[in-house]
Amino acid sequence: MKENDSNTQIEMESGNNKYTKLPFIAAGVIAITAVIIAAWFFLGRNYGAAGRPVSAPRMISVNEPGETSVSPAETITLSPEQLKAAGIEIEPIGEQLAAEIGLTAAAGRIEANAYRSVPATALVGGIVKEVRAGLGDYAKKGEILAIIFSNEFAEAQSRYISLKTEVENARANFERTGRLVAINQPGRSELDAAARQLKSAEAALTEMQNRFARTNRLIAIGAASREELDQDTTRLRTAEAELAEARSRYERALKLLEINPETKSQNEEAMNRLRTLQGELAAARQRLFLFGLDNRRIDALNDPGRISGDMPLIAPISGTITGRQVNPGEVIEANREILRITDLSTVWVIAEVVERDLAALRIGGGANIYTETFPDRVFRGRITYIDPAIDEKTRTAKVRIEIANPGQTLRLGMYVNIGFAGLQKSERTVPTVSSSSIQEINGRSVIFLATSDPAKFEIRYVRVGNEKGGRVPIIEGANTGDRVVTKGAFLLRAEWAKLHQASAG
Repeated sequence: MKENDSNTQIEMESGNNKYTKLPFIAAGVIAITAVIIAAWFFLGRNYGAAGRPVSAPRMISVNEPGETSVSPAETITLSPEQLKAAGIEIEPIGEQLAAEIGLTAAAGRIEANAYRSVPATALVGGIVKEVRAGLGDYAKKGEILAIIFSNEFAEAQSRYISLKTEVENARANFERTGRLVAINQPGRSELDAAARQLKSAEAALTEMQNRFARTNRLIAIGAASREELDQDTTRLRTAEAELAEARSRYERALKLLEINPETKSQNEEAMNRLRTLQGELAAARQRLFLFGLDNRRIDALNDPGRISGDMPLIAPISGTITGRQVNPGEVIEANREILRITDLSTVWVIAEVVERDLAALRIGGGANIYTETFPDRVFRGRITYIDPAIDEKTRTAKVRIEIANPGQTLRLGMYVNIGFAGLQKSERTVPTVSSSSIQEINGRSVIFLATSDPAKFEIRYVRVGNEKGGRVPIIEGANTGDRVVTKGAFLLRAEWAKLHQASAG
């Protein structure tokens, strides 16, 4: 019995100890959970909701056991002699698409902007006498690119000179007939006055004849005297004389008008002739202008001695010679393309986009272009065309992007990678530096940034990605555009090591 009681007491004490430990275990679990939540919150703030790294603060404080930490914004200052010996070179931090983690959306190729590519065409046939421009040369609008000897060009000049002479003669004839029309205006007035006088004289004669007949009847019945008859006879003879004079004056004025053949209609005919010739002359002048003659040379064409068969080929736009189809001595036909000029201030990127991504693209949408030729640069453009047809074999469609090309940095035919704004993460860029810029301090990657003082450099801790083509992406700790040391960074790290060895000793 005593043994059983003893065992029972031991079990009760063991149970009490078990329940006594439970609160401590629960407290430990809660503490561990709190640490995990805090760590998740901290990492979430550093990487953001989308999981993308953000730039680290410029002031980094590291306090890890067993390491010598660098104070925030610590700098290295070199003496003038050290600075000269180090041969420091500084460049802005570049950027590139995050191609190394597979985020580019499509591959493409640089092509000329077809809307800014113009042929320099010979409008007449002839012999190529001289070509002054070669492939890759830059030509300004209006510049002479080639000389073509052409009989048709010489005939066009001859026609212009002939028309110029005809216009001068037609203008002189128009002015002469105009003067004659002006002279004939008084003659017309004189004829009108003579006609009025003739009509008045005829009326007066009729009246005198009636009066003379009435007087004769009165004399027959003894109602009028002989003296009255003599008076009426005199008046009748006077009216007859006045009528004869009026008729003579009218006939003379009529003959004067008939003597001058230059009438108003003839003046109008001369004016129409002048206008026709002026139109033909303007067309001939325009043709010479299209052939390459400027206004000064056209105005100087006054005689056949100035005619030349050498036709200049003029650059229609300013741009780069991207095509040359002829050489001196070749016989060409009219409308033959001699050279091609392309304005390369903008270029096209023709991308091959898989069909699953097309729905996210739109005209006017942004795009980032990356090429291995310039690994630290990202070129930005806009979508200007999306091909409505899908290639049956590749299941892709062509997407055209137009981008500015100052200095003709991008060359025709370059292969590029493209990231589109409409595709999630595909246009993401990261800062990149030359691999020579990356140094290591206490097992961590650092770069040296230039300051306003040419002899002082800031130490910056960074988190880097994998090197590719001599470039290293900066995942965290620096921004695009920061001025980083690309040559001499190793000497700066050595100087830092010397300073810390001296302080440790």
